[in-house]
Amino acid sequence: MLPPVTTEVNDRGTVASVELMLVLAAVLAGVATIGALGRLHAAGVEVGAVAQAAARAASLAPDSTSARTTAIAVVSRSALVRRCVDPPATTMRWSASPLGTWQGGSVTVAVSCRIDGVGPSRSITMSDTQPIDRFQR
Repeated sequence: MLPPVTTEVNDRGTVASVELMLVLAAVLAGVATIGALGRLHAAGVEVGAVAQAAARAASLAPDSTSARTTAIAVVSRSALVRRCVDPPATTMRWSASPLGTWQGGSVTVAVSCRIDGVGPSRSITMSDTQPIDRFQR
């Protein structure tokens, strides 16, 4: 025989702790993901700024040899050295002016940095091109 059906409610408002733990885990995972993406974005901005500074410094050099040395020196003295897992890689290339000379051309500096954060490490590469002053001596 089945027990009688009652309309009486015995719920005292207990908290569903299992559900709250799942919600807490999802919130913590979301915060960690946003933090990792923020670090990655900040690193990209910093690599781009260092590439721009190195290209500008290289464009002020009197020739391509000293421009390469200057670009490497700017990158090695930047705060990027502390953020990268390995020393940042710097490459420089230049395009000659229409007359075939250094003055009046352009210089491009690319900076690459491997960032170690939450999850696998990622490599960020940014480059910047600056004109070389054609009236520079």
